[in-house]
Amino acid sequence: QGSRERGRTAAWRHPLPSWVRGVAQAEADACVGPARGSGIDVAMAALRDLKLSVTKASPTDDHSTYRYHIQIQHGAAKWEVTKRFSEFDVLLQSLSASRYAGLPKLPSKTLLGSPTDSTAIECRKEQLRIILYDLLCRPDTRTSHALRQFLALDSHSNGAIRSLQPEALRTFEDPRFGVSGIATAPAANVLLITHEDSTHLSRLGRVWSVVEPDELGALHLWSRASDGAWKRIHSQTYGIKVRSLCWEETTRQFFIGLEDGKIEVYGVQEDTRKPNLVATLELHHKSPVTHLSASPRKLLSLGYDTALRAIDVRTRELLCGGRLLKRLKNEMDYLSCGYLDDEQDRAFVGTSGGDMFILDIARNPPSFLHTVEMSSKPVSMMCMSKDSFLVAHGDCISVMSLEPKAQERRMTRAAQHRSKHLCEGEVQILSVTVAVERQLIFGGYSDGSVAIWSKSESEAFIVIAAHQSDTTNLVWMEGEPWGPSLLSGGGEGKVITWKLVGSDEDFRFWNPQRVDSDDTHEADPAPSIIGAPSLSVFEPTFGVSSDMFRVDNPRVNPQALRHEDDSDSDDDIADAFH
Repeated sequence: QGSRERGRTAAWRHPLPSWVRGVAQAEADACVGPARGSGIDVAMAALRDLKLSVTKASPTDDHSTYRYHIQIQHGAAKWEVTKRFSEFDVLLQSLSASRYAGLPKLPSKTLLGSPTDSTAIECRKEQLRIILYDLLCRPDTRTSHALRQFLALDSHSNGAIRSLQPEALRTFEDPRFGVSGIATAPAANVLLITHEDSTHLSRLGRVWSVVEPDELGALHLWSRASDGAWKRIHSQTYGIKVRSLCWEETTRQFFIGLEDGKIEVYGVQEDTRKPNLVATLELHHKSPVTHLSASPRKLLSLGYDTALRAIDVRTRELLCGGRLLKRLKNEMDYLSCGYLDDEQDRAFVGTSGGDMFILDIARNPPSFLHTVEMSSKPVSMMCMSKDSFLVAHGDCISVMSLEPKAQERRMTRAAQHRSKHLCEGEVQILSVTVAVERQLIFGGYSDGSVAIWSKSESEAFIVIAAHQSDTTNLVWMEGEPWGPSLLSGGGEGKVITWKLVGSDEDFRFWNPQRVDSDDTHEADPAPSIIGAPSLSVFEPTFGVSSDMFRVDNPRVNPQALRHEDDSDSDDDIADAFH
């Protein structure tokens, strides 16, 4: 039944008509590495010099709707394209089908067909201009095949423009469950992946298992052969969820946290790379283990019972522990994630209430150092980046200054990273990792998106639809033999390896510029008009904005379309039919 439930949610939004799928396929062909063909790549700096203006709106020949005139200037070339509202809908839908995410939304459609008064037309023209500016501003959508075709950019550029969308190299999959943990061990040539059933019925936990025994979790070990092919060397299923996973390199051990509060400890043989169960720890009184992290000395374990435990990784003796219930905002909160700072014997603990606790775990019991209130939303994941500490919470990643032990009160929020169109209330950020050498930050969202930021920019320059739901895990690998690459784990059970393309120069944002006024270029020839013939008024549109009754669009101010004498009363609508 869980498989059928996942099957119903597996499709990417709507099925697309063939002509939109053709654009999506062209986009997929264009995003694999450098551009093909004999032409040289156009520098992204040249595209950043692009100028665009939405100059006017004019009625179609049959006066059924309006088309919008878009002037583009690229170097010495200057041209014009005309597009109907429905063609903007197709553009966004084709980008979505090509795995671009975090896209702007179209303004809501009007109830009785296209708007006809000049005020509404001007308002819509401005909203469409903002959408185009948003798409051009982001490096990945700016170089997308769909947008280049929409603006007729390829036909006015000297050479090929390469796509900056990351390339999916390989997939590790268990379609029965969602991914709950990823651990990489390149030195041991082992990739570890844990899964848990995330369907609605499985949320009943052990109660559901008693009613109907089932497989609710899994462990898979993968290894890379000499020919480069990946092979699964071990698989194991569980009757309960596998909630957390971590790997310790020096002792060649990995730890698995289970739904019933137990932690299984495995050793990996050097010759066969087969795991052997060496111990089972009961640390959380039958409550789910929400987090595990390990160092050469300690294992940090957090549980749904609000308990923190620090264990010696070799002797597996309890070093320190305690419950944090009294420090939580309310009795419904729990410990959601953690980070082990082994160098300074500290534990960073995130809560579902939006707090971050910092504790000294050098001795038993642990001593409290400081609390940082991040927000009212859950803290999902944390990681360290040289002199800063990254905290994923709500819809953003906060960059905190990293202070020495006993000086935690000096911690400040240095920056925040967000994706403009992935907003709180619609999505939640679930995972975070960092590429320290490249100064890149990666965030995974509850809708399956993965966003990439430069450390110096607050806005994401790439957002891809990596998974169908819940990007729960992200791991960056910098060096050989597996890197440089990004691993992402999703709610549909896939772990995907991504290759980044492009350079720092390519990843810069576009500075919005309007086309030079014709008043100062009277000798210039009139720009060529592309796509002027109008389309059928009955042409269907497809996409997330097709609901004409939608009123929650954050891009549209409903008051902008009102006249002074308009009323908000529902009685006016009823009276109109009397």
